[in-house]
Amino acid sequence: MWKSLLSAIVVLVAVTLSVELFRSHPSVWAQKHSGLPSSQGLVVHAVKSEDGGQMMIMVDPDTRVMAVYHVDGITGKVSLKSVRNLQWDLLIEEFNGGEPSPREIRSLINQP
Repeated sequence: MWKSLLSAIVVLVAVTLSVELFRSHPSVWAQKHSGLPSSQGLVVHAVKSEDGGQMMIMVDPDTRVMAVYHVDGITGKVSLKSVRNLQWDLLIEEFNGGEPSPREIRSLINQP
C-alpha cells in the first residue's frame, strides 16, 4: 500500500516537473489560444484497479493531453499505459452515443 502511494506521488511530481521544465519560453506563457481554458496545472484522478493497484489519469488542460498510468499494488512499479491528445476528440459532435442523436434532437427542435 505504501509503495503504491509513494509511487503515485513520485509519478505526480515527475510529470509536474517535466511539464514545467519543457514549457515554452516565459514570454509565450501569456499568449493563450483563444477558446482554450487556462489552467494552473494537471488534473489527476486515481482509481483502484482490480489487481489491487491504481490507475492514475492525468490531464493537462493547457495542452489537452491525457495520460494513463498503472501503479502496481505489490511492487509499486509505474507503467505508462496510454497518452492521447484530446484536441480532435473534443471536436466530434457525436460518437458511440444512443438514440436520439444530437443531430436528430436538433432537427426536432428546429421543426416549425
